[in-house]
Amino acid sequence: MRTGQSTPRLVVLCVDGMHPDLYRRAAELRPKVPNIQALALAGASADAMESVYPSTTYPAHATLVTGTPPRVHGIYSHLASLDPTDPARPWHWFARAIRVPTLWSVARARGLKTAAVSWPVSAGAPIDFNIPEIWDPAAPDPHQDFRTVAQHATPGLFEELATALPLSPHQADPDHLRGEAALYLWKKYRPDLLLVHFVGYDRQAHHHGPRSREAIAALEDADAEIGCLRDAASSEGPVTFVVLSDHGFVPVEKEVAPLVILGEEGLFGTNGEGKPELRRLGAVQGGGSFAVFWLDTPTAAERDALARALERLRGTGAVAEVVDRGKLESLGSDPDAEWMLDAAPGFCFCYRFEGPAVSESAEDRGTHGHLPAREGMEASFIIAGPGVAPGRNLGRIKLTDVAPTLAARLGMPPDSLASDVEPLRLG
Repeated sequence: MRTGQSTPRLVVLCVDGMHPDLYRRAAELRPKVPNIQALALAGASADAMESVYPSTTYPAHATLVTGTPPRVHGIYSHLASLDPTDPARPWHWFARAIRVPTLWSVARARGLKTAAVSWPVSAGAPIDFNIPEIWDPAAPDPHQDFRTVAQHATPGLFEELATALPLSPHQADPDHLRGEAALYLWKKYRPDLLLVHFVGYDRQAHHHGPRSREAIAALEDADAEIGCLRDAASSEGPVTFVVLSDHGFVPVEKEVAPLVILGEEGLFGTNGEGKPELRRLGAVQGGGSFAVFWLDTPTAAERDALARALERLRGTGAVAEVVDRGKLESLGSDPDAEWMLDAAPGFCFCYRFEGPAVSESAEDRGTHGHLPAREGMEASFIIAGPGVAPGRNLGRIKLTDVAPTLAARLGMPPDSLASDVEPLRLG
């Protein structure tokens, strides 16, 4: 049962990659996002929200539901594998990897009903109605791998949605499909907490650039879905409505392939087929960041080889900063990384083992993953609902502020989460 009829229900919508300028400067940048703008006027919003490091989707989404940095919640990157030679690396899809309480777990403990649509790191989570974000990395088109989603959703729920919704998963754009699924769950099951992850803008911003026509069109599509959900939610009693993002975006022109240099220094081998082979060094790239890890105790020669590789990478002009263990600790980032590279403006990292170390970007025209203080990495936060002062400016906040604030909106006691951050003042 709910803790009290006066406690507003909570809708949390993440527009992946949305920088606050996209709605705060909409007249100048020209996206048509009337629903997002209306919510910002009706409630409180931040000038900017500082992400985590690396500023990528999966660590950030785990922070959004725990109020803790990656070093505490345990989701250090999008990948659950440190082996860059594996062509089908698993991601951090499963909620069991989160080491601290989440919004959905504390809500369930309080007798509240929960639902989620494509929220990262939610597969297997104790969510009443859950359609997680998950796919088979070996599938020809992972974005169309609905079979894996169905296998890990709440039993029978994916099939129910597929029957009830007048949409073909293979034809609909991802955000419209997610919006329709969320609307169905909201109306039929009346959850107290609904989490939804919209991905269209992020995908188009990667492929075409963060201010491209394609990315802006995807953002406008997400805004339309937000409008539908807002209209449905506002007609059913007190609701807190939140629109936010996980990180921002910056444009890129060139890619740098650290694995080319690391391989040339002998830190990766080749197998009988001439393909790269893992030795003691692991690596994970996050677009604007690149981390290396010793998987076993390195020899003195291997440490020297890594030092040479680092100097060569610095010499490419593609590295803005080498983030050492001390700074990683202060950022609440991965405790196991030897170091992480932060890409210089205009560059992104890639996983190539062959070709030149630096080249024109083959796939991406936009990226994220940089240090959270990098201009352009700012995320968005808007909250509207009972007791929230209209037009309130929250200034610059952090991703870790979100979960304690949302827990308070659900009537949770301050110690429900592992976070030691105070909820934002919204009145």
